[in-house]
Amino acid sequence: MKIWIKYLIAILLGLGVGLFIPIPGSAFDTAVLVFVNLARIILVPLLFFSIPIAAYELHEEKKLFRVSARSILYGMAAILLLTIIGAGTAFLIPASRIPLGSETGTIHALPALSTLFLGIVPANVLGILGMSDYLMPVLILGIILGISFTTDKAAAKPITTFSDSLSHLLWHINSFVIEIFPLALIVLAAARTATIRDIKDIDIYGRIFSVIAIEAIIITLAIIPLAVFLANKRKNPFAVLYAMLAPALIAFASCNSYAPGGAILKHLKESLGVRRRIGTVALPLVLSFGRAGTAMVSATLFIVVIASYSSIGLNTSTFLWLLLFVPLSAILSGAAPALGPIASVAFLCANYGKGFESGYLLLIPIALPLSAIGAFLDTLIAGTLVKLVALAENETKPREIRHFI
Repeated sequence: MKIWIKYLIAILLGLGVGLFIPIPGSAFDTAVLVFVNLARIILVPLLFFSIPIAAYELHEEKKLFRVSARSILYGMAAILLLTIIGAGTAFLIPASRIPLGSETGTIHALPALSTLFLGIVPANVLGILGMSDYLMPVLILGIILGISFTTDKAAAKPITTFSDSLSHLLWHINSFVIEIFPLALIVLAAARTATIRDIKDIDIYGRIFSVIAIEAIIITLAIIPLAVFLANKRKNPFAVLYAMLAPALIAFASCNSYAPGGAILKHLKESLGVRRRIGTVALPLVLSFGRAGTAMVSATLFIVVIASYSSIGLNTSTFLWLLLFVPLSAILSGAAPALGPIASVAFLCANYGKGFESGYLLLIPIALPLSAIGAFLDTLIAGTLVKLVALAENETKPREIRHFI
C-alpha cells in the first residue's frame, strides 16, 4: 500500500474519533507532543551526518554554491509570489469582517532576527546539535565540515566513512518511523478534530476559509504544476504533488513545518528521483527561507484584520509594506516550525502599529486550522522547490509514478 494511502486512512479514522467521541482536545495534549516529536526525532541527526558528505561531493563538482544560491533564491521568490497572491486575493475577494469583541489570549512570538544570527554562531558549536527548531546552524556546520574534508582527503577518509555509514543507518531509521507513523496520525487527527469541533461560532470565519481555500487551489493546481511543467521539459507536473502528498498530510495533522522533513527527503529520493545530496542541502535552506504557504495565509489574514477594524481597507502603501514585512515574518517563522500564521499576523500587527497591535486576537479561535493549512502548503512548496533545484542542476533520475512509494 502506498504511504499516502495509509496516512489518509489514518487521518480519516482520527477524524471519526474526534467528531463522534466526546473527548476534549486537551486530553490529547501530551500525545500530540510525543507524536510530533516522533516525526522530527531523526531529522537533525540525519541532516548532521548527511550534509558534510553532500557538501563534500557538491564542492568537488563545483555545485555547492549554485545549489545553495538556487535554494535561497527559489525560497524567497516563492514567498514574495505567494505574499502577492495572498494579499491580492484578499483584496479582490474581500472576506467578511470579524465582529470586534473582548477577545483575549496569548501566543508565542516569532524569534527576533538577532536571535537567528546568534543561533547561527553559538558560543559552543556542540550546542548546534540541540537546536531542533532552526536548521540553518546544522546546515552551516555541515557545509563547513564537508568543505574541510577536501583540504586533506587522506586524513578525512575515516571521518567521511563514519559520517556516510551513520547517514545510511539514520536513513533506514527514518524510513521505519515513516512506515509506522499512521498510528501516530490517528491520534493527531483525533486531537486536531476535537479541538476544532469545540471552536465556538466558527461559522463567522467561513468567508476567511473560503478565500484561503481559493488561494490554496490556485497554488496547488496552477502555480506549482506550471512551475514544474516549465522546468521539467513539459512532463507531467502533477507527479510532484502526488509524491509530496504523504509529507503534506503529516504537516496538516501535526501543524509543524519540520515534522514532515524526514518524509520529504524520503519521497524526494525514492519517488521523484532527486539525489540525496541535493535534498540534504536544499531542504534545510528551503525550510528556513521558504515558508511560503504560511506567508500567503498571513498576508490574507492581516488584510482581514485591517478590514475588521477599519473601513479604509487596503491602499498602495499598505500593500508595499506587506511585500517587505510578510517575507520577513516568513524567514523568522523558519526558526519557529510549530508557530503558524497567527504568530506571523501578530508580528505584522505589532510592526504596523496604528492601533492594530492587538488585531491578531480576532483570529486566535481559528489558530489551529490556519496552522494546519499553512503547514500543508509549506510542505508542498518546499518539496517542489527542492525538485526544481534538482532539475536545474540535472540531479534527478526519472521514475514512473507507479513506482512511487
